[in-house]
Amino acid sequence: ISVAYDGSLAVASNNNGTCFVWRLLSKTGSVTHFEPLHKLAAHQGYILKCLISPDIQHLATTSSDKTIKLWSLENFELKQTLKGHQKWVWDCVFSVDAAYLVSASSDCTACLWDLSTGDAIRVYAGHQKA
Repeated sequence: ISVAYDGSLAVASNNNGTCFVWRLLSKTGSVTHFEPLHKLAAHQGYILKCLISPDIQHLATTSSDKTIKLWSLENFELKQTLKGHQKWVWDCVFSVDAAYLVSASSDCTACLWDLSTGDAIRVYAGHQKA
């Protein structure tokens, strides 16, 4: 599960490759209403992480299919599929400016991705556990 920094959106995923997006609406007092916004068939395998970018423009999903996918939060179109890991991609994090993404895989590597090109600009190897 991931919540946008401004509290406007929340996303969650399941093991069927589906990611759910909700708009968060404050009702009365401290109660927040989850309004379903979109259901995204994101991957063929398990989704292991879903993360909203700091600028709230993109959604990243990682999967057992060895990929990271970047989605537009404006129209929910697939923007990029990042390929390079050899095993499941378990985690990811955006840079503060949302220009880069770091992913971690059970192939014992972490990759630094330049999101303007979709290229892995650095691969870090050597960790022993996912």
